[in-house]
Order: sequence, then C-alpha cells, then structure tokens
Amino acid sequence: MILDPDFGVHASRPDGPQSLYRAVIARAVLDLFGKVIPGSEGEDALHSRRAALYFLVRDRGDWAVSRRDLCGACGIDPDALRKHVLHILNGGEITGADARNVFGGIEIARGLWEQEQAPPPRPKKPKRRDAPPRGVSPSYSVVRSAILPLLSEPRRLKDLVIATDGEYGDFMIRKVLANAIQKGEVERDEENHTYVLAA
Repeated sequence: MILDPDFGVHASRPDGPQSLYRAVIARAVLDLFGKVIPGSEGEDALHSRRAALYFLVRDRGDWAVSRRDLCGACGIDPDALRKHVLHILNGGEITGADARNVFGGIEIARGLWEQEQAPPPRPKKPKRRDAPPRGVSPSYSVVRSAILPLLSEPRRLKDLVIATDGEYGDFMIRKVLANAIQKGEVERDEENHTYVLAA
C-alpha cells in the first residue's frame, strides 16, 4: 500500500525520529489522495493538495530536495515513492482494503496532476530564470527576483506559491518576504495576511 512504501518487508513502523518523518510523508500522501483534508476546506484544501503534489512528484527544486531529505532520514527510497505516486496519478490503483475509504480524493488529485502536466498559459508576468538543475536549490536572489514583481498587487503566501508553480518552497519565499519587509520594500497586511510592494 502507498502508506507502507516498503510493503512490510523492512521495519515499517520504526521508533523515534523515523516514525515522525514517515508520518510527515504519510500526511502528504493523505493530503494528496485523501477524501478530506483535516482543518482545510475550499481553497485551503486545494492549496494543501497542490503542496502535497509538488512535494511527492517534483523532480527538481526545493520540493524534490525536501522529499529526498525526508525520505533519506527515514529509510524510504524517494524515487520509488515518486514513481508509485505517479503510477496512481496516471490511472493506477491503490491497493489495500481501506483504499476506497481513505483515498476518496484520487480523482481530484488526478485533476491537479493533469493541470500540472498541461502547458502553462502565457501569463503576462516577468520572465523567470530557468530552474536550477535537479538537486540544486535556487539561490536567494533568483527567488527574490521571481517573488517581488508579483507583489505589485496584494498576495497571500499561498498565492505566491501557486503563481510560481510551486518551484520555490514556502521556507525560501517566507525568507524573501521577511527580508523585504525588514528593508521596507514590502508591507504586510496582518488582517488579510497579504503582502504588497511598499508605496
């Protein structure tokens, strides 16, 4: 089953930190394929599914690095996990007695995957530099040059993740925003949780 990537052959329920890391990976799988995402609904639930999709299937950038790091910390092969998730997204079945009850969001996940695979529309945004090679996180200046032009209108953090197609992780975007706020380049609206270029 997808939540047991080694299919019970090895220690599937390790103790200590490995259990925590595996729980994080399992949560990502449930966020992508689950019927309901706890504590989320509407646009927030869709954002959580997108973030889980990026984490589980991206083959480069911060999301891929995070997956490889977490999987490495708990003894899961990150490429095998990605391959298994892609198999399901491309029409394969999830095995296991509880698959239909737990994974009621497979069609939603497949819809997101189709959107991910579709050629992007031609937006009127500043051109971004090419993504870094696999396994190399983008530099701070690359992320900054992609994020700040998007703040010509108020945007929430999740809007920035979506606008950059999930290429940059939440951590790096938050770092860019925090530094820009400190320099007075960006303002944060605490009530609406939005960011915009300072006037």
